[in-house]
Amino acid sequence: MNWEEISALSTFATLLVIAASAIAAVIQLRHMRSSNTIVGFTGFMDRWASPAAREIANHVFNGDLERKLEDPAYRQMLRSGRIDPIAHPEIQYLDFWESLGMLVKLGYFQEDAVMESGGPVAVRAWQHCMPLIAILRGVRGPTAYDNFEYLVSRSILWEERHPGGIFPSNTPHLPVIDPYPEDPKPNGA
Repeated sequence: MNWEEISALSTFATLLVIAASAIAAVIQLRHMRSSNTIVGFTGFMDRWASPAAREIANHVFNGDLERKLEDPAYRQMLRSGRIDPIAHPEIQYLDFWESLGMLVKLGYFQEDAVMESGGPVAVRAWQHCMPLIAILRGVRGPTAYDNFEYLVSRSILWEERHPGGIFPSNTPHLPVIDPYPEDPKPNGA
């Protein structure tokens, strides 16, 4: 083998090593992105499950927000644009959904992971908060809370595509037996 052949082979071997390194780097970057997504999603879900967040959600769902919206002075305060999120937890609640919608829209969180547990809650939250959003859009413009709107729209579409959820079809459901069948059932159940 002459020097030119050796040189050509070493150049080719170098090319293979560089290509393998590039492929390994891409794989590692994908794993790092997945890891960052898991950490971010876990942090977001921890925030969602905190006692303070649950208290804010209760404020929205137990009728407090609806009662506040009946008050003309409250609606006027909203229209003034001077809103203290600490004094008005419903704004913090909207901001939470707005942030989650943005993260889903930009692809930082997988849609299925969010929709599986949060989709129906997002739809209910939108229904409760829609009058508030309408007032705020009158002040801030039509894009106020549009990431929240995006999340709810995607939730509705997801539910249409997965009416029974996404439980794997090759996995049997376990029997769930009500040990108290004689108890009265709520209306509609």
